[in-house]
Amino acid sequence: MKNYYSFYDKIIFMKQIKYLNGVLTVIAVCLVLITMAVTGIIPTAKAGDSRKQVTVPVNVDGSINVKVLHSDPVDVNISQVGGFNISSSVPVETKTPGKD
Repeated sequence: MKNYYSFYDKIIFMKQIKYLNGVLTVIAVCLVLITMAVTGIIPTAKAGDSRKQVTVPVNVDGSINVKVLHSDPVDVNISQVGGFNISSSVPVETKTPGKD
């Protein structure tokens, strides 16, 4: 029986086999990791249950209202916004509770 495959056909076939072996190896490794995670061989990190969860009311636009109690003045110097330097002052609107 004569071999009808050319030398180049054999090279292409070998490249396809290497690619297939690589893909199958990745799939096998992923399946092993999934199996280890499901069976509990890989330990999982869990946070403590000491945290309390509360519901925060959210405004229609997605913002929340914040009331700051007993705060010292904070010096805020903004020099850049979005990577662009600010050379002039930026107007900031502040609200005092009860003085709307």
